[in-house]
Amino acid sequence: MIDPSHGGDDKGAVFAGKSREKDFTLALGRELRRELEERGITARLLRETDSNMSLERRAEITNEEHASIYVSLHAGSPGKGARIYMPALPFAQAPSAGRFLPWEIAQRNSLDRSKLVAKAVLPELRKAGLQAVILTTPLRPLNNVTAPAIAVEWAPESPQSLESQRLRTTLASALASGLVQARERIGARP
Repeated sequence: MIDPSHGGDDKGAVFAGKSREKDFTLALGRELRRELEERGITARLLRETDSNMSLERRAEITNEEHASIYVSLHAGSPGKGARIYMPALPFAQAPSAGRFLPWEIAQRNSLDRSKLVAKAVLPELRKAGLQAVILTTPLRPLNNVTAPAIAVEWAPESPQSLESQRLRTTLASALASGLVQARERIGARP
């Protein structure tokens, strides 16, 4: 499941000129889907158009669809390169008795696999000549997703680079290569 962040009324980050995070993430999401499908992996975008979608709804759809891996796409600054975020769950929260995990820790059973996904994506980004680092954060909706989940944020060296098809292709190809490897490591279904 590919989640191009923001959309609709939520522009996300706005960079010098007219570059908006919501536009970059949608273009990158489409490119990533194409790269994955060329590798024989079915991929779905959570939003196909410039539409509003709450963080809760993003997690609900991902969970309802039983996604093998969830990837949230972002763009931000300051910085240069990619930041791969893994979920960070609240420390002292234990699941209650019953059938359901609390919403805030739905990621609990997939946390180790989320780490494997992040560790598979990192070297592929670096092989493509992109700077990349792994960070941990309680970023929503990562903690609400029951599948292995990561967020990838691109910090552009210059706002104009967000418009670069070459950058999007390089980034999408590296992400797709990492996700293919991650799927093999975690035993995800086709």
